[in-house]
Amino acid sequence: MRLVTTQLRLKIEALQGGPRREIGSALARERSLALRSSPGPSSERALAAALDELGFSWDEARSLWVRRSGFRLSELGLSSEVLTPAGLRSLSPLVGDQLAGPVVCFDLETTGLQRGTGTVPFLYGWAVVSGDEIEVEQWFLTDLGREAPLVEAALQMLKRAGLLVTYNGASFDLPLVRTRTVMTGLERPWPATPHLDLLPLVRRLFRHRLSRCSLRRAEEELLGRPRVDDVPGSEAPERYRNFLRDGDPAPLAPVLRHNLLDLLSLTRLMDHLERHLDVARPQPSDWYSLGRYAEDRGNLHRADVLYLGAESESPPPLDRAAALRRTRMLRRQGRDAEARAAWQAIWERWRDPEAAEALCVGMEHRSTDLVAALKLAQDALSTAPAGWDRRFVKRIWRLQARLDSLGLLEMAAPEPLPDREPTEVRRPWESWLPGGTSYEAWLTLKRGRGGRVAIPGDSGGPRPERRLKALTHRL
Repeated sequence: MRLVTTQLRLKIEALQGGPRREIGSALARERSLALRSSPGPSSERALAAALDELGFSWDEARSLWVRRSGFRLSELGLSSEVLTPAGLRSLSPLVGDQLAGPVVCFDLETTGLQRGTGTVPFLYGWAVVSGDEIEVEQWFLTDLGREAPLVEAALQMLKRAGLLVTYNGASFDLPLVRTRTVMTGLERPWPATPHLDLLPLVRRLFRHRLSRCSLRRAEEELLGRPRVDDVPGSEAPERYRNFLRDGDPAPLAPVLRHNLLDLLSLTRLMDHLERHLDVARPQPSDWYSLGRYAEDRGNLHRADVLYLGAESESPPPLDRAAALRRTRMLRRQGRDAEARAAWQAIWERWRDPEAAEALCVGMEHRSTDLVAALKLAQDALSTAPAGWDRRFVKRIWRLQARLDSLGLLEMAAPEPLPDREPTEVRRPWESWLPGGTSYEAWLTLKRGRGGRVAIPGDSGGPRPERRLKALTHRL
């Protein structure tokens, strides 16, 4: 295959008028590389001896090199109740009362960090939980041309698992295995195994206080277990390429240890997440993320308790975000009286525009207190951020039109403008911004629209009346 690729590349270069090369010498180099990647009997014996020193043995039934090790849950500081369906149900809605097979943790080491067809997994790591024991298997790819048995065994392991646990496996590991099934020509149905990817869960619960959400950083900052003398995963591809060149697997020993630590960390992380979701009084910054998780899982009572705790315990802006989430939840549940009281508290504490709009809607459509709704909208407009100001402007215009039709506009008239000096130029936005003389509100509106309103006397600018009319029409 490599020889054919070289021939095609050389022919394309010749057709394109590129630099001419000696085809014979190029093919000779490719043949030498191909022979080097296909070891003879003596080199195979040397490789087998080197792999034996690393703890690998040849699995005749599956035609692959496998390294086995075992651990007890007690050695990792875990109890046998951690990985039961009752405990795992809080982490994934896919877990039922019973699992169809064991819990299997899965992690790959690959020749690159991309998911393209040129990326090949050279180390498959599996940790199978059986009762209070963990059986770890690591499969090693000694030759890129002998990948099919590993892919076939991987499909069988996925089919056997009752729950597959990974870290970023939904985006990297599993799509890569599916790609390799196609590249190796294995036409097999993909196993319908329930999958729990811990990375989205860690992001959802701890992104606000983790510098990064990598597995190694989660170990250090959540589990309090920093790794010592661990090789970075980014070095694994280069170490494997060196092995393919010189045939010495000894420099891959740190990569094997790194993969093993990743597998064991998945079990510890599951235990930490289960206990974190059931904690009665979390850290101040965790109330909000726990409330969101409880709400999304349908546990609205616990979400309400957590959101209330976040309002009083969490630092800004999590306290305000929790109050808004709780009030929206109350509104969806039809608890209108509690929602109105919550909106009022949010407006008085933070002057939040969403709370002001919700209160205006209630005054306009439920209590039909148009005068109060107009005054609140005018008050909210003075501090509204970009985007919200346009919504309050339209609401003010609509309320003024309704009050005018009822003959009540005078009751909601804004405070009169202060007297001006004869030399003072009247600002153009005062003629159309309802009841507002705030430069900040106009400036925010102008920036939100991205337009330029010319003041009389500007040279080369558009006519102010025409530009203002166009703005008001679009609003």
